[in-house]
Amino acid sequence: YVFMGLLHLVLLRFFPGPFVPLSKVLLMPLLIVAVYRQTTGSEHKTTAIRMLIGALLLSGIGDALLTRPGESFFVAGLSSFLCAHLLYVSLFVQRHRSNTRTSPAPWVDQKSWPAILIPLGVLYLLYPGLGAMLIPVLVYMAVISLMWLLALSNFVRNRSSDSAHAGWGPSVLLTLGATLFVASDAVLAFEKFVAPFPGARLTVMGTYILAQLALVRGFLGGASGSSGTSTEQGTNTEPGA
Repeated sequence: YVFMGLLHLVLLRFFPGPFVPLSKVLLMPLLIVAVYRQTTGSEHKTTAIRMLIGALLLSGIGDALLTRPGESFFVAGLSSFLCAHLLYVSLFVQRHRSNTRTSPAPWVDQKSWPAILIPLGVLYLLYPGLGAMLIPVLVYMAVISLMWLLALSNFVRNRSSDSAHAGWGPSVLLTLGATLFVASDAVLAFEKFVAPFPGARLTVMGTYILAQLALVRGFLGGASGSSGTSTEQGTNTEPGA
């Protein structure tokens, strides 16, 4: 996945052509294979793993649709990513419920205000150019902002437990992934509805590739490669993740 991501960025920057969309479409299938290989046979049947693979599959469909020109393909791709984000939201909800079984905590932390104010600022910039796309974009922004809000709240609640990890803990990775996803979509929206600018596509794809990787590593239990347990999912990761 990392190799294909780097290859896609190189092709996008230096060799625009038919291999750019091909390398993009291959990204999510490779990440799905990675998830499948890093979980044992019994874990493939858990709800969390199914939802994670489902989110990646929907993202892959969205990638394929967005390689096609035209407003209808853009709306279809947006809808596919919307469904992917709903699955990510469900994973964060499951994580919260699992954590609060032992220590009750509010759903949203007051320190998570960036997930509310920043999307409102982005919407203010986009609004003049949205036109007929206003409602679809509003719905999409509401869902991805909710995912970001839950990720930030999860980080505030669990950052102390993350310190026990040798590397970045799950909460840090999940927050990084959600933040990069928001950044990727914000740049994409700005390019489409406000004004194109040099390096926009490279920024969109670079942040997107890292976002999906961080979310997967976070939901699978962190980047340490140890066989720790992700309590919210009840799944173990194998060494050498």
